[in-house]
Amino acid sequence: MTESNTRALHLYLTLEQSSLILEALVEQPFKVVFEIIGQLNHQAQQFYRADAEHNAPALFVIDAADFSLCIKSLGELPYNRVCNLVNNLHQQLQTQHMDVATNVAQGSDR
Repeated sequence: MTESNTRALHLYLTLEQSSLILEALVEQPFKVVFEIIGQLNHQAQQFYRADAEHNAPALFVIDAADFSLCIKSLGELPYNRVCNLVNNLHQQLQTQHMDVATNVAQGSDR
């Protein structure tokens, strides 16, 4: 794996959104996705705590290569089921990209 593929992405997902990603992943070959499913399932446990807000987005951390596989898997589900989630993920990634670009620009100003 290259360094760009191991970059951690921080995504905020609702229980419904994380469930849809897991649903998409289970349609893929098990040997390819079992680690990703385990990681996402472990992170989704935060929704089941007694003090959790079940409708509020929660932080999920995933590396870029695993995220790419999630997007590929979502692409195999019907468009009407995934379009809002994919749009949301795209917006979050754009925000992260802009934050990184801002930090780089500020670092070069020093």
